[in-house]
Amino acid sequence: MTKLSEFKSDNRQKRQVTEQDLQQTYEKYKDKSQSELFESLMQQVNLQKANGTFDYGALEQMVNSLQGSLPKENFENIKRILERLK
Repeated sequence: MTKLSEFKSDNRQKRQVTEQDLQQTYEKYKDKSQSELFESLMQQVNLQKANGTFDYGALEQMVNSLQGSLPKENFENIKRILERLK
């Protein structure tokens, strides 16, 4: 499964994400509640912060790039989540 730390702001990845990776990730998370999803996200963020690999600026840049592609309500929700990751 691809981890958030494997993505770079310049759109390069440490490894190529396959369709199988995406399917496995989808299957893992598809039935989780919003609170369970946020808990999983926070676990990954905390692990990355502990390892010194969490890059809030790169994540913020990626989120901001989604603004024109998402309904306003969805984008604002993602921004609220992003603020909680600081």
